[in-house]
Amino acid sequence: DMTEKDVSPVVRKTLQALVDMGIKLAIGSSSKNTPYIVDNVKIRHFFSAIADGNDISHSKPHPEVFLLAASRLGLKPEECWVVEDAESGIDAAQAGGFHSVGIGPASKYPKTDYPIKSLADLLTLLENNQG
Repeated sequence: DMTEKDVSPVVRKTLQALVDMGIKLAIGSSSKNTPYIVDNVKIRHFFSAIADGNDISHSKPHPEVFLLAASRLGLKPEECWVVEDAESGIDAAQAGGFHSVGIGPASKYPKTDYPIKSLADLLTLLENNQG
């Protein structure tokens, strides 16, 4: 039942800003419904790659889904940042050698490299960590 109204204008604006900065975006989700959801909320065009539960045999905290997403972007894990709202996702990012950005509940998880309050904070975080 999700529609494009379920994605806030701030999230859309942030995704567009990231794309405009030349950052490749991917989705790494254990859900098998990811393609359906991404199409229903009309955000597929922001992402260069999707790896989901249809592509993997191990769920988070195993890093398989993030490793596959990075591979589909042509990037190494250390070149990628994983934005996650769950502790198991942060654990998966860490296990795969990714930088982890915690949002929501994961922002308070001690293993999170970079806690943020909103997706828009990612833009500031990237500006502060260039180079």
